Amino acid sequence: MSVLSQQITTMMENFAPSWVELCFLFFFGMGFVFIQPNRHRPKKQAKKVSSAQLFDTKLKKTLETEAAAGNAAKVLEAWRAGQAKAAIPKDLIKPVVQAFVDTEPEALVREIVEHIQLHRDLLLNSFTGTTTLDVVARSGNIKLMEDLWHAFQHELRLKRTNAMCDVMLGGFASAGVSGKVREFIKLMQQNKFNLSPRGYSLVIKGFLKNGMLDDVLEYIAQMKQSGHAVPAFAVAQFLRIAGDASRAAEMYSLLKDKGVAMQEESVTVMLDYCARHFNPKLALQVEKDARAANIPFSSHAYDSLLKIYAQDCNSDAAKVFEEMQKSGHNISDGFCVGLLARCADGKFLSFAEEIADFIRAGPGMSIAAYSALMKVYAYSGLYGKACDLYDRILEDGLEPDSMMYGCLMKFAVECGRTKLSEQLSEKVQVLDVQNYMSLIRAAGRDHDVDRAFAVIKRMRQHKEPDAIAYNSVLDVCVNAGAMQRAHQLIEEMKELRLLDIISYNTLLKGYCNTKDLAGAKAVCEDIVAAGMAPNDVSYNCMLNIAASLGNFGEASKVLANMEQRGIKPDHYTVSIMLKLLKKLKGTKDASKCLEFLDRSGIEPCCDEILMNTVLETYMQLRDYGRLESLLQSFEETSMRPSVPTYGSIIKAYACLKRVDKCWFYWGQMQGQRGLQPTEIVFGCMLDALVSNGEVDEAVKLFDGANLKPNPVLCSILIKGFSNSQQPMRAMQLWQDMRRQGMKMNTAAYNAMVDVQAKLGNMDEVSEILQHMAEDDCK
Repeated sequence: MSVLSQQITTMMENFAPSWVELCFLFFFGMGFVFIQPNRHRPKKQAKKVSSAQLFDTKLKKTLETEAAAGNAAKVLEAWRAGQAKAAIPKDLIKPVVQAFVDTEPEALVREIVEHIQLHRDLLLNSFTGTTTLDVVARSGNIKLMEDLWHAFQHELRLKRTNAMCDVMLGGFASAGVSGKVREFIKLMQQNKFNLSPRGYSLVIKGFLKNGMLDDVLEYIAQMKQSGHAVPAFAVAQFLRIAGDASRAAEMYSLLKDKGVAMQEESVTVMLDYCARHFNPKLALQVEKDARAANIPFSSHAYDSLLKIYAQDCNSDAAKVFEEMQKSGHNISDGFCVGLLARCADGKFLSFAEEIADFIRAGPGMSIAAYSALMKVYAYSGLYGKACDLYDRILEDGLEPDSMMYGCLMKFAVECGRTKLSEQLSEKVQVLDVQNYMSLIRAAGRDHDVDRAFAVIKRMRQHKEPDAIAYNSVLDVCVNAGAMQRAHQLIEEMKELRLLDIISYNTLLKGYCNTKDLAGAKAVCEDIVAAGMAPNDVSYNCMLNIAASLGNFGEASKVLANMEQRGIKPDHYTVSIMLKLLKKLKGTKDASKCLEFLDRSGIEPCCDEILMNTVLETYMQLRDYGRLESLLQSFEETSMRPSVPTYGSIIKAYACLKRVDKCWFYWGQMQGQRGLQPTEIVFGCMLDALVSNGEVDEAVKLFDGANLKPNPVLCSILIKGFSNSQQPMRAMQLWQDMRRQGMKMNTAAYNAMVDVQAKLGNMDEVSEILQHMAEDDCK
């Protein structure tokens, strides 16, 4: 025992330094043995898990294949073959439910509920419930969705979740049933559920699908008030649909009132709407709001904004264009061509030329860009500038296409460069009808009847001329006063059976030019004899002859015939009656003409030429009430005046003593539109200042323009000096004019005589009268 005791003692002494570590290992091992997770599990449950069946692999493959092919019946057949033995896999719940919805919706609730009950340990959960409800909700079958919801609650006792509630709301909204949405939200609140951001989004999306703008706005506002961020896509889509319903401005304003923030996509949608519907006022507001909120503009937003500015002649267009360049957005040739097209609509010359300079500094002008720039010049009445582009096109090594050659020929005719039109025609291998028409018009502009017939002869080499071509040549004859050749051509057209009402009306125009009332009436008889009826153009020609003769009685007869035949007066009719009005001396007839204008229902601002005529008439009659009313109507229109019309507008405002308006339109013409005034329009502005006592301003304008002095402009200034009691300045300018060989007009001479006579300077009066007689001024 002592030996054993000694051995044990020795062992204890040897292990003494590590006894703590040994104890730790011992207890760790015991714990591992007794605390194993599977050691105390019931053997029965382990057996159940191990015996759980997976859905048949072959059937699953068939189900996936048929679902991809859209064969709903085959999907259900494969599912039914295996559903009793195994639970449907999670990824196949959607296609199976969709197959029920598509083919057997009446069986869906019963069979799906039975399947979940059969495999409740795997399928009785929120995922299955939410997925199944979602498929049914998207189908729009509200009754089926509600039946499924009740079965989940009452038969399966499936616990409700926010996700399931969201799906129900989305289903009601997609079906456009706003009442059901409100009822279900109340039910949620009773069960202590709050509407989640996803729920709001689904409701908004569903109502948007049905175009229910007011309901969408209601839930967007509620979402914002609940502290949730409204999705940018929802706001953008809301505004897009509002635009389609012509309620974009209204809904945009309401969103602002409710504090809903705009995002980049929403700004883009609004500006696109403004560009498509040309709403510059709303576009300016959207731009202002976006800049205040530091929202960046997308490339498409810049595109829309610049198109609006270009068409509206907004002076900020250049600044926004420069901003776009600095922002790094790609500016393509197509983008610039689109802007140039809008500049043409707005006659915005200065911005168009800036765009052209940008293109030249970059990739260089293309044929498309040159064509668009030509259109700007043509719309602005600057046909000469449009033609000047031809040389630049050739310098750039480009070749115009046939369409551009046709346009150039037309522009050349309009600006009187008939030789250029002929040169251009030689560049086109095969001329189309429009090209031949341009050549005929060029001949007409030169009153060259023989050349017009030569064009017809040239045309016959390629195709037989039609009535349009013959009528164009007839028009050349009429305008040249060659009535005999016109009648010969009429006879030839009669043989070819090409005579139409246009032919007779063209012949009527010839008699109108010669004021031959009897000849015109004979043509009207020929129209009736040919089985035709005079139209509005025919009656306007007859009316024009009566107006040229100052025959109010004959004009009244023509108007009565028009009314009897149910032909309504147009703006040409009104213009002709105003022409007659200028010749009438009796106030009674003049009043009848004005009454006709009021009764016609024709809006003078619908046509630029008519507006000029009406303005001149009102100024001549000193009918300042009607004049002011017409100018107010003009300011409410979107008309973009040409340079001559700016002159008429400035004269009209000068008559009304509105020098501020004269300056406004003078600045708009040059600064905003980039149009250069003609000498006539410059004279209108000078006279507006002089007639309103602002002679010094007129002198400043004259000196700053660096214009070559001419008799008209100098006479206006002399009249101003005289009327403002500055005879010395008037005499000095008159003497300068005489040294340069210029003559004054009668109005300026009379003003000088008047002021010198009032001052008693009879020697100066005698000198002025002497030179007045030499200048043949009476």
